Amino acid sequence: MFNKRRVPCGLTVTLLFSLQSVSLSAAGDCAPYPVSVNLNNVTLGNTTARGVSLSVGSPKQSFAFLPQWPLNSTFVYGTDGYCGESWSEAGCRTFRGGAYDSSSSTTYKDAPSNHIEASPYPDFTWGKDDLIFNSNTTLLDFPIGIARSDWGAQGYHPQVAFGLGRNSTILNSLYTAGHIASRSWAMFWGRTGGTANTQQDGNFVFGGFDKSKASGDNYTSDLNYSNKNCASGMLVTITDLELNFPNGTTASLFDGMQSSAILACIVPDYPVLMTLPRDPYFERFESLTNESFSYRGFGVYYYGMLYPNPDSIYTGDLTVTLNNGFSVRIPNDQLVVPNLTIDPSTGSLNANGSTPELVINSIQQVNQGDLPQLGRQFLSSAYLMSNQDSNTFTLWNAALEEEENLVAIDTNNKPVDIYCAATPTSTSSSTSSPHSIGNHDKKLSTGAIVGIAIGSAAALAIVAAGVFLVVSKKKKKGVVRVNYYPTAAYRDPPSELGPSHMEPHVPNELPAKPPSPSHRFANIQEL
Repeated sequence: MFNKRRVPCGLTVTLLFSLQSVSLSAAGDCAPYPVSVNLNNVTLGNTTARGVSLSVGSPKQSFAFLPQWPLNSTFVYGTDGYCGESWSEAGCRTFRGGAYDSSSSTTYKDAPSNHIEASPYPDFTWGKDDLIFNSNTTLLDFPIGIARSDWGAQGYHPQVAFGLGRNSTILNSLYTAGHIASRSWAMFWGRTGGTANTQQDGNFVFGGFDKSKASGDNYTSDLNYSNKNCASGMLVTITDLELNFPNGTTASLFDGMQSSAILACIVPDYPVLMTLPRDPYFERFESLTNESFSYRGFGVYYYGMLYPNPDSIYTGDLTVTLNNGFSVRIPNDQLVVPNLTIDPSTGSLNANGSTPELVINSIQQVNQGDLPQLGRQFLSSAYLMSNQDSNTFTLWNAALEEEENLVAIDTNNKPVDIYCAATPTSTSSSTSSPHSIGNHDKKLSTGAIVGIAIGSAAALAIVAAGVFLVVSKKKKKGVVRVNYYPTAAYRDPPSELGPSHMEPHVPNELPAKPPSPSHRFANIQEL
């Protein structure tokens, strides 16, 4: 029998923390590649919807996710998408971005039902299933909420979503599992014009950004949660909105205004380019373009303004300038697009070129004082990155490069020097070599290998002692089992969505009804 030697508890804990520190220091010599996911028209059975292409379960069920705030969790709609009696199963699947059938997934597990997401989200039935990002990255047993009802967001925020709130489950899980170097993300919406040459897939990057999508000087600011109506924390000040006419002349929507700035919030999943106060800014747009709008769209670009006559549309661009001089020019083919609607019976997307839609939501009367928002089409011309660890967000002008050049970002918002893997984690078949700073060898140093070995031993000791939570790794590369729910103490405070999110309020002079059938159904193209 071996003689047992008792080690004082305090010494044991000190030793374990010391070993862990050695491991982290050595592993700091390299970092994981960012995780890149396509943002495109996702095939959902016999229908499609645009969003971040993620899959759930085994066999895989496809979804078109969009990010949301102040949401922290990830949620889906089940086979009952709560779309209403007039919607077929196929139509509802398109509207929701997918329909989850937990009974068809062999990896689904029930989960505790005591987790509650902050207002204004509905009640969820909680479960766990595999969340698949791409061929290299899967989170096993990932907590997913299945919505029990519609939550009144209409067409503003209709789809399945992963939360990017301040205690985001998806960011925390990827970071804890060692898939990303920081709780950062970047988004390019892509282009959604009316013709093939004005359309382009976007991408969504976890743990860094795609350098090929970032052009020119950047605009970087702190995340600011002081305004309760900007749950994303991405507040900007718009100092000019300029119309760029085809003949080379320009005109500002700010001309003659007493106020020279508009405070706005970037909300990447918002369905139009921006919301804009009718008085005085949108009225000036109407005056400068010789057009008066009487109808709104109720399709994919929800509550944008419909042109009554396709021959009278504005044919110029729009330049948005922020307070430090940073400007983004929205081309006309992204500013004025065919009215895109979902057929409730078949789920098909119908593009109606006879009623073009200006992707601006004029806010007025009861909504006049709402905080303006910059939405999806803003990110067709701007490229956005946010880093929760450094509490910053960054904007560039978007470059329309097809290939990827992935750059990992650390918790201090600095590009990573050396990567731990030989290839990036990406869905793109045309991914180029990732960006690296300096001429460092990308192989692990001897110190790093020793440190990782020591760190692994320390981790085993921690498991045996029951001191720390274990993240168990499978042999398959990139597949990690996680068991993480947002901690209530760090959850975003409840944030009520303003009236413009929940119920559209329209004055009499701007009726909330579609145009006459002669305009509505002419020149319809099924996508």
